[in-house]
Amino acid sequence: MNIFPIQRFTIHGNSMFPTLRSGQDVLCFNWAYIFSKPKKGDMVIVQSAKFKVQSEIVKRIQKVEGNKVYLIGDNARYSTDSRNFGLIDQSEIIGKVIFVR
Repeated sequence: MNIFPIQRFTIHGNSMFPTLRSGQDVLCFNWAYIFSKPKKGDMVIVQSAKFKVQSEIVKRIQKVEGNKVYLIGDNARYSTDSRNFGLIDQSEIIGKVIFVR
């Protein structure tokens, strides 16, 4: 768990277009899932060894299965997501996107 409750990330790529555009900044609430569980529709920042290109990605939760989540990008044409790498463990979620600038 991150010691800071809020963290800024910059979007790279078009996987979440039109919701998010490359170059936009988002704020992530790192403590969002301390007392609650991730749910369908949440936009989250995730870090996983499964990702080959970059260390963190932003995706939307499509479904939750126990302690695993299935992630999708809003723009399927440009998204590498659970359709490619499968379910990920909830422990790989950094936090929930709470603000888009």
